[in-house]
Amino acid sequence: MMTRMMRRLIYRLLLVKLLFALTMFLQGFWYWLLNFELAFFTSMAIVFGSFHGYKHLVLKRLEQGEGSDESLLEKIEDPYELYDEEQAVNEDESVDLAQVVKDEKARLKQNKETLKKTVKSSPGLFSVWRFVPYIVLVLSFIGLNNNNILDIPAFLIGLGLGILSAIFIGLKSFNQ
Repeated sequence: MMTRMMRRLIYRLLLVKLLFALTMFLQGFWYWLLNFELAFFTSMAIVFGSFHGYKHLVLKRLEQGEGSDESLLEKIEDPYELYDEEQAVNEDESVDLAQVVKDEKARLKQNKETLKKTVKSSPGLFSVWRFVPYIVLVLSFIGLNNNNILDIPAFLIGLGLGILSAIFIGLKSFNQ
């Protein structure tokens, strides 16, 4: 559900962009305009696809109850358990360094779940809404280059403005 203010913002951005495109086309810079438009729309689609993929990933994890765990906050605040009261050592006790190293290695092996975490976050990484625009971006770059109409400054400006526009629209929609 898009609010009236959000629609107005999008319409204004599209109107400014349309006027810019019309000016460039009338001045004979159709190749510049083509480079700009391809980069602009694909970069916006990539950012919106990222927003969409990660939003569904977060919602899925919240439904499963993974986001409400207090131990996650403790891991962030004290990842190496330096301030744990149970492991406090008195100054007069002797410490076996070999045993401490073995305990730390065992604890680190337990915490190595990077593959598991990567697989869990892969729906956000490999979302179709994000992957397809990347393919279109690469193919458009190759197509423009093969036809000798690639204009790098126009392409980079289109990428930058597309990313900024998508982030601006995304932030406005989250603030509503």
